[in-house]
Amino acid sequence: MRHRKRKKAAKQTMAMSILVVGALAALIVLACSRVFVVRDVMVVGNRNLLREEVVTQSGVNIGDNVLGISDQTLKQALEQNRYIEYLGHGFDYRGTLTLRIQERLGMAVVYDLGYYYVLDASGVVLECAGSAYPTGVAGPKVTGLDLSPNSRVTVGEKLPVNDKGQLEAMETVLTELESTNLLGRTSELSVKNTDNIYILTAEGAKIELGDTLSLRTKLLIGQEVLSVREAQGNLLGAKIDVSNGKNAHYIPAILPTVTPTPTATPAPTATAAP
Repeated sequence: MRHRKRKKAAKQTMAMSILVVGALAALIVLACSRVFVVRDVMVVGNRNLLREEVVTQSGVNIGDNVLGISDQTLKQALEQNRYIEYLGHGFDYRGTLTLRIQERLGMAVVYDLGYYYVLDASGVVLECAGSAYPTGVAGPKVTGLDLSPNSRVTVGEKLPVNDKGQLEAMETVLTELESTNLLGRTSELSVKNTDNIYILTAEGAKIELGDTLSLRTKLLIGQEVLSVREAQGNLLGAKIDVSNGKNAHYIPAILPTVTPTPTATPAPTATAAP
């Protein structure tokens, strides 16, 4: 008799435990469904692209559960637009999903086999502009790149070069040109020799940078020389060497002609009569 009562009590306890666990599970599911619902989407890092464009490209909709959203799926969706580089995402207690991106901007132009290509700072090919030089690009034409003859230039991919150091140097220079407000003033960037990099300005002056060490300082020195010399006359053909990172050596296109100072011819001395 007692055994039956104990068995019945055990069954009741087990049933109650199952009910409690089921109720807790239901509450957890309900809480998760509300807490992790996307109620708003914020975009950080866009400059020219509209927020709505980025959100649409991501594939995220209001009401989605954030637990079903991963970095991999967001990266794959967003980077189908070659102007978007996905950096990460976040989610807060208010239900706001934040998409962190970096917008690729056309900052340079390269020429290969009859075609001009627009690049971002890192060397990703954004556009093929055809045989006409593209307008609206913020930065210079890049020369001296050792392009691989066995690879095609493909839009949406990095420029195929044999020397990756050239792309790294290009990115460093373009980034610093933008930060010093010299990007739009630069017409050409040569990275043929990464120890002897130079730029040509729109006014026709050549600024010799050397390597990429202390690059911002070099550019600021060059910028100061440009502002001073520009007020004094034509910069076409002038050279500004800032490669030591400490000061500038300015050489004008035409060196001033030194006019010799005339000297008086001594008068002949009189000879004494014999």
